Amino acid sequence: MRFCIPSPDMTHRTPRLPSPLSAISSAGVALTAFLLLAWSVSVNAQDAARGAALLALAQQAVGGKGLAVKTLQVTGTFRRVVGGNDTEGDFDVFIELPDKYLRSEKTGTPGQPSTETIEALVGGVSRDAVRGGRGGGPRGGTPDGDAVQPADAGDAAAGQREAAPDGAPGETPQADAAADPAPAAGRGRGGAVDPDAQGRARQAEVSRLLLMWLLRSETPLAWVGIAKSPDGTADVLEARYADGQPTRLFVESKTYMPLMLQWTAVPGAGPGGRRGGGGRRGAEAGGAGPPQAVTFDMTFSEHRTVNGIKLPYVITRGSNGQTTERWTVSRYRVNPTFDAGAFTR
Repeated sequence: MRFCIPSPDMTHRTPRLPSPLSAISSAGVALTAFLLLAWSVSVNAQDAARGAALLALAQQAVGGKGLAVKTLQVTGTFRRVVGGNDTEGDFDVFIELPDKYLRSEKTGTPGQPSTETIEALVGGVSRDAVRGGRGGGPRGGTPDGDAVQPADAGDAAAGQREAAPDGAPGETPQADAAADPAPAAGRGRGGAVDPDAQGRARQAEVSRLLLMWLLRSETPLAWVGIAKSPDGTADVLEARYADGQPTRLFVESKTYMPLMLQWTAVPGAGPGGRRGGGGRRGAEAGGAGPPQAVTFDMTFSEHRTVNGIKLPYVITRGSNGQTTERWTVSRYRVNPTFDAGAFTR
């Protein structure tokens, strides 16, 4: 189920699926457009209290045990279609609260070397790496399959992404910028990575995943309105995370089940990684001005109970009304014990 909140100065547009993803949408995620009937731009104390009460009801609806989770592993497959590129592979997400996160994606052709893309955030420091099959260039692989460290490896260790020119092996095409939730603020003058801004963008991403999976939030959520469609209504809660952008959680008004996240951000220009690319959009594209804000959304459905918690097994992501990515979860591990090196590989 998808909801859209048009801004006061925007006309509502019905979400569209790009044709390569028609198979993705058929798996049970309804792409019905919802209109916001009432919402408050300024959040007051009453809105905050209502938001806290609704979040508590949603936590109970999914089992009431999300706040007790200390570690979480999510395993599954993904499919991503952006700009004509269709990518499929396996993913693992590792979370250890309060401050450890790692996502690994593996892609490749059976019988050929695979490529592993890693996104991590440990102790507030973000780290990206690409290893394996698509070697060469600044991201070239060693015979052991590890990524070659660039000359400024010290900067990369401090939280910067490994840099690669547009079109280098491991680089996502420019069209992929529309699927990138990381703000363009993560890059400074000349395309250099700003590690502080990148860290904030990664932290915001992790905050949204924790809100989606466990209904946990380090920032209070305030009630901002009601979304309505022919299928029903949803209460809309809002918080601002490390990137400063509003994130909205849609909660079904009768069952209090969480349905969707929506946020607005400027497409990132980060190199490589699963949502990099687009490094010449906006200000770098012929002086056309800064990139424009994009509305991103994440839907979650097909909940099943795992260790007393209802967790979604189908997750979609998209922007501006188009679904570009689908995750199909095969297994959750709740409160597992991770190896010492789980977040440093």
